Amino acid sequence: MGTTGGAQVKKDHFREGIALLKQPVLPLISMVNFLYLTGDFATVAEVIAEMPEPIETAYALYEHPRELLGRYRHCFVLLEELKGDKKRPPKVVDVAGNELDPMSAVSALVSQQVLEQELEAINAALCGPCGCSLCCVGPDETMEQHFFEIPLQEEEKELFPLLRHDDPASRSRLAMDEKPLFLADKPFYAGDEPALFHWQNGWSMILPRQTTCPGLADDGRCQVYEIRPGVCRKPQIFSYVLEPADADDSYRFRGSLLAITDCPYVRQLQDKIAAYAAACELEIVLKGNKQ
Repeated sequence: MGTTGGAQVKKDHFREGIALLKQPVLPLISMVNFLYLTGDFATVAEVIAEMPEPIETAYALYEHPRELLGRYRHCFVLLEELKGDKKRPPKVVDVAGNELDPMSAVSALVSQQVLEQELEAINAALCGPCGCSLCCVGPDETMEQHFFEIPLQEEEKELFPLLRHDDPASRSRLAMDEKPLFLADKPFYAGDEPALFHWQNGWSMILPRQTTCPGLADDGRCQVYEIRPGVCRKPQIFSYVLEPADADDSYRFRGSLLAITDCPYVRQLQDKIAAYAAACELEIVLKGNKQ
């Protein structure tokens, strides 16, 4: 590891990740949603137990769909609450601001949760073979950005022995605010070392230009890989079925899959990622972050 990710990786090294891309769970989730909401079932578990095996769709053959669906059983809580009339689902609006009906809203929320879990597994399978450290280093001299931000949970900051900035000034703003936080008459990102900041929305590690995450060893391998922050486990293929809306506990429907083209496996496997999105009935959006 430790390269910029420019070299091609043999597709054989991506075998595990490609196999996961070829068996997206969302088509099965849609079947379960429909059967549960229209059938005489008390729980989603009953639907899953009665699913035939194998199941073949136009895109994939699922040899053991019950086992696969069982991994996502917890994602159906909102669906069961809707059918049981126990709880009104969060508000979901379309791009025009029109509120979706409860069934459509819950289906979208379930899809978002399922894809987040599935894509995390796909990322884990695809990321390792790339041998790159693009997500672990700050901008280089050719990029427009002055820094990269790595959001952290409260407990995750303990992984990194870095200088911390936590005061009313930092807590009153965001890292990406147009007017930056100044430290000793310089923007917070003007340093030559990474640092931890407590912003209005929580902690993050800031990687200024030409800096490296302290978790990255000299050989380019992550020293905290097994306990790495949650954001480092996220894919470069993002579930974008929903995005948070302006109002609290509400969402906007997007129906998309966002793939970051800075990532070498995204560039190399665009055709397979596009096919995965199509099987999930999602629009694929390809976008670069590092400019």
